[in-house]
Amino acid sequence: MPFLVGYGLWIKRCPTLGEDDFHELLSYFRALGEVVVFHEPINPRGANFQQCLTAAEQAGYDDVVSELQQMQDSHQYWVEYALEQLNTVQQVATRFDGLEVHSWPDEELVRSTSGQLRSKLTAMQQAVSPESFSERSKDASPEQSELARDHESIEHLI
Repeated sequence: MPFLVGYGLWIKRCPTLGEDDFHELLSYFRALGEVVVFHEPINPRGANFQQCLTAAEQAGYDDVVSELQQMQDSHQYWVEYALEQLNTVQQVATRFDGLEVHSWPDEELVRSTSGQLRSKLTAMQQAVSPESFSERSKDASPEQSELARDHESIEHLI
């Protein structure tokens, strides 16, 4: 379900992927020689959300249908899902030298948070995309990093 976009790769429609799945996916992207992967958790307000839900139903992907319906039915469920996915993808990305994941949190996700977490998401959202169009090496953006160091600690941020 990833989309190719210009210089890097785009991960957007991955509602049921876990840590191992993201590791495998990023491994493939790195093997292709990509250095930038763009990532955005799916949101139930997106213009094509219903199309994804319909396609999953028609394809018989019951686990994806269930996940998408929970996101659509519960704003809090979607917020927790999106935060967890942002954190997981950024954590997994640290395992790959020379690969940077540029995550983009949805504006509604930012508005649904407060304090330190909102500041972190806003910085992530406003970070300049890391593609380099010159020979000059660019350092990784500190705004594009995990939200919390381990799975448990993200709970206290919500």
